Amino acid sequence: MKYESVIVNDGYEGDGETRELLYTDCQEVYDAGQRQDGVYTIMPTGWPGLPFNVSCKMENNGGWTVFQRRTDGSTSFDQNWAAYKDGFGDSRNLWLGNEKLHYLTNQRNYKLRFDITTSSGSAKYAEYTEFQIESESTNYTMNKLGNHSGNTGNNLYRNKGKQFSTHERDNDECETFNCAEKHKSGWWHSNTWCTICDSYSYCYYFQYSSSCKSFCTLGNLNGVYNGGNGDMISIYNSLYYTPSSL
Repeated sequence: MKYESVIVNDGYEGDGETRELLYTDCQEVYDAGQRQDGVYTIMPTGWPGLPFNVSCKMENNGGWTVFQRRTDGSTSFDQNWAAYKDGFGDSRNLWLGNEKLHYLTNQRNYKLRFDITTSSGSAKYAEYTEFQIESESTNYTMNKLGNHSGNTGNNLYRNKGKQFSTHERDNDECETFNCAEKHKSGWWHSNTWCTICDSYSYCYYFQYSSSCKSFCTLGNLNGVYNGGNGDMISIYNSLYYTPSSL
């Protein structure tokens, strides 16, 4: 199985001004006539650092900026706050970085898309009409998540409005445990089910105690890719991931 998380700006047509050839996102690369998938250099509006490279997907009527990609289990996504802030990984498995994602999604309106290829080769996707991440001062809260379309289900809506958490920065609203630590991933973890205790064995459950299994969130695309207790990457009632399917 492999999957990518990408964003595209929604209907931006430029400002009519001539400026230095430095794109703000992959949509601008696409609008400039580039139709080849690949790595391009961009600099989002207001970005305080140097220009940086991103992977661009030129499909679905636009230039999509890849901020997450997972193709195998060689890269751990159980990373600390600094790693998620700055970004980590390689061309096969990556997280672009929350700071870059904040500047990208705040320069104009963006759509969010997940593209998933299952181990059997079937293609699935989810698309949202809006997506925006706030600054580090709010712990990169997922401020916007628009209407859903696609064939993956829509449990990600429960993560809207949540702060980002990592194993050493517990920003979720669950008082029972640290969701990022238990799910072994940085994510906008939901607290909807964090007090549940039962004997189910679905892959998004973790062993909380000898007699209790629990979970925080159903859509957790940074979870363990192929862990011994299941992958903890699931969108309930739509995609079921088990160790044998990845």
